[in-house]
Amino acid sequence: MTAPTAITTLIEQSDAELTTTITDAHRQLTRHKARFIIALTEFNDRELADAHGAPNTAAWLQRTHSIARRTAYEYLRTGRGLRKFPRLAQEFLAATFSYSVVRLLLRHMTPDNEEELIGLARAHPITELAQLLAGRDQPDSRPTANRISVVTDPETGEVRIWGRLDPERGAEFLAALKISELAHLIDIDEVAEDELADPAAVEKLVEQARTPEEEKPRKTRFGAPLSTTLFTAFMGLVHMVRSHPLSRVRAPGAEVNVLYTQDHRAFLPGHHGGQTGELMRSVLNGSVRWHLLSREGLALKVSRSTRLASRAQEKALLTAWGHQCAAPGCDHTRFLEFHHIVPWAEGGVTELANLLPLCSGCHGLIAAGTMTVHIDADPDLIRFRFPDGECFTSERRRPAVTDEAMGRWGDRYFDGPVPDGDEHLLQVWDHPDSFDEPREGKV
Repeated sequence: MTAPTAITTLIEQSDAELTTTITDAHRQLTRHKARFIIALTEFNDRELADAHGAPNTAAWLQRTHSIARRTAYEYLRTGRGLRKFPRLAQEFLAATFSYSVVRLLLRHMTPDNEEELIGLARAHPITELAQLLAGRDQPDSRPTANRISVVTDPETGEVRIWGRLDPERGAEFLAALKISELAHLIDIDEVAEDELADPAAVEKLVEQARTPEEEKPRKTRFGAPLSTTLFTAFMGLVHMVRSHPLSRVRAPGAEVNVLYTQDHRAFLPGHHGGQTGELMRSVLNGSVRWHLLSREGLALKVSRSTRLASRAQEKALLTAWGHQCAAPGCDHTRFLEFHHIVPWAEGGVTELANLLPLCSGCHGLIAAGTMTVHIDADPDLIRFRFPDGECFTSERRRPAVTDEAMGRWGDRYFDGPVPDGDEHLLQVWDHPDSFDEPREGKV
């Protein structure tokens, strides 16, 4: 019999074994990557590339290890950053943080905030961590040189377009694409002005225009056009300018939203690279809509007796959750649905406190029983539970943190739903006859 190969051994693992293999392999990969990057930085500082017949470290890596030049420079930048922050380097070597988390932290880290940022990274998944760091200063960042290049091939007449925009200009461009997508689909002159002034209404109109009547789902598609419709949206923008070259009216619905928190951070939903000072300049010149978030993360209190969330509630929920899916570890901004935490069929009301924006994928996980969402006895705490006892908690609609980071306030599984198969984790008294009244005639 032929000896099993490494691939066969992996394929034949049970579900639990495969999950453990992935987790262990990632930890080992992270440790080795940390050692590689730190050693590579030392190699570069000693200028050893010259001794190996290479003009620089990146060229040596290309020749000897087939590592792309761009990746080599990225590793060296990360290594230089780790030299400044030995505590972060130790965490990286211990595989506490992934390479992606380390790169994210280095953009914002200073000697004064190193401990704070390490604490945040320990407590949050990377998607929530990125949201918490959005708007903070990036000490070593350089302003993006906004540039658009257009070249016409004289032989074929083809036009090549490429460029680079900073987060603020990029958000403005994507907002313009959204309204141009609508204008390409329908005659916006026939749409009421109040609808065109409401970005959520514009999103709904786009979805209706692109979906056959009999197939329309209750979904909202927030964000820039999908890649399959990007060309249509771009050409719609061109046609609008050509058709109304003298119009002084801004395209309705082409709006940029800036969220401003009570700890004095401003950020663009979905564009976390923007920094507070730059964004406030955009707010002051009136080209954006801004939202002041309360400590609960809500900008509006609206209650309705209907099952479907109102447009005002949708806007408030998106603002509270950063215009993305609320599930921990998910940063999807498209095909968002508004989920009742306490189901409507079980008496759950259509109020902001009982609603969450979830992408259709995460919403499907709840329907399948793979993920559950539960409002704790303390209504400020929302528990997101996953299989095998993994739990994250959002306090007052802030980004969710791990159960370990919650400490004594972590989820003790005293009540509420749990994922299928985790029923044994609930700490409840389940004896059917424990509190029965004594039967007549018996002591």
